Amino acid sequence: MNIQYIKLGLLATLFVGGTALFTSCADDLDVGTQFDKEMYNGVYENNAYLRDGKSNKVSNIVELYGETYQTSVKLGLSKAPVTETSARVKIDAAYLAAYNKVHGTEFELYPENLISFANEGKLVVNAAAKSAEVNMAIQAGEALQEDKTYAIPVVISEHSNDLVVNDENGSCIYLVKDMRKAGDAYKGDDVVQGYLFFEVNDVNPLNALSFKLENGRFLWDVVVLFAANINYDADAGRPKVQCNPNVQYLLDNNETFLQPLRRRGIKVLLGILGNGDMTGVAQLSTQGAKDFARELAQYCKVYNLDGVNYDDEYSKSPDLDNPALTNRSSAAAARLCYETKQAMPDKLVTVFDYSYMGIHGYPTEIEGKTIKEWVDISVPNYGSSSSPAGDMTMKQCAGLAMEFNGGWNSLSASTAQGLKERGYGWFMGFAANPKLYGNIFSRLSGGGTVLYGSEVAAPTVFYKKNDPTPYKYPDDFK
Repeated sequence: MNIQYIKLGLLATLFVGGTALFTSCADDLDVGTQFDKEMYNGVYENNAYLRDGKSNKVSNIVELYGETYQTSVKLGLSKAPVTETSARVKIDAAYLAAYNKVHGTEFELYPENLISFANEGKLVVNAAAKSAEVNMAIQAGEALQEDKTYAIPVVISEHSNDLVVNDENGSCIYLVKDMRKAGDAYKGDDVVQGYLFFEVNDVNPLNALSFKLENGRFLWDVVVLFAANINYDADAGRPKVQCNPNVQYLLDNNETFLQPLRRRGIKVLLGILGNGDMTGVAQLSTQGAKDFARELAQYCKVYNLDGVNYDDEYSKSPDLDNPALTNRSSAAAARLCYETKQAMPDKLVTVFDYSYMGIHGYPTEIEGKTIKEWVDISVPNYGSSSSPAGDMTMKQCAGLAMEFNGGWNSLSASTAQGLKERGYGWFMGFAANPKLYGNIFSRLSGGGTVLYGSEVAAPTVFYKKNDPTPYKYPDDFK
């Protein structure tokens, strides 16, 4: 067929169709019909919301390593006011009660006499501006219990008439932990931190204590027990946490093998990995994700853990006739992260940025909460780096992934300098085994001085599997 005739035919069709469409629209249009103005009221409202001034998050974990923690509460507006406007914030125990009910938590109110706001909590937003901040100081106190999470619920208590405040946006919360006696891993507020996976089928996680700087601080800030699994519980009709004998032994004996790490300020996370059946961390329905997240929250509570790491590997295709499951997708992976943070807001929700757990495939908002609220840390696959998705920041991402078994990557001085300059918050290591200490510690040489002003020291102790005794390294190593 001649191309010219095709073009002419298309033009004729478009002309006739367009004429018919125009006639139809003209026939249907009723100029006198009134529209519902209530539908458009929100366009003119100036909606107010609260966030933490440092993190720009609604829910914030605060760790007290000193006697005072300084931050600010931020009042944000949906548009700039024509004239100066203001609001005031306060601590609200009633909001905490409602929060605990929604999340199934039992957080106790932080002692109000240890909290102070500048300017009596008043925030003033100038004309043409869209936000203001007021300083908040959190003091430590002798009555605080170690290893307990307290809550500071902050709400807008009064505001100018031109502002609109709803219950959901007019509040933020601080989940506070007293870490003054557990600061051996603390190296500063704004440093690049270390994140380490232990293959616990073979290695004692107490070996994290082998890694110290010359100034006495521990190198690793987070340790992951790699790994527990997700499997299907046919009797209960839902996904469940499945622990092999090696993982379960550590959990059952957590006072011996895990809490010594936590008492030194090293956080302990439970790794969750697929296990060859129809469940997986990226193929749970919303209800399936809620059920699994609640069980994980109970594990973290019973065994006194600091959170979870998700790894989307080794799962089979889901049974789509099962209401606990859905198609494997990034959306399902994100939903599990969201539900996990809902179930345990004071714990870390972290991901191995791989397969459908890759954060750049996620929706960046779920039920009004943006991704930085429900993903705390993203660590990359070997040979790559993680980068922020949505409103996440570089501080939530690892810029280096070292695989110690395979000998991939090093924390050299130049690599460490690059992490600092690009603003990364983390570096990651996998499979630290005393059998490889010679190679591992040589690959960590130089990085400590750049990141912390103190070099990584040579190891002097190591731990055998299922044995809490510190043995001399290398003298006792066989």
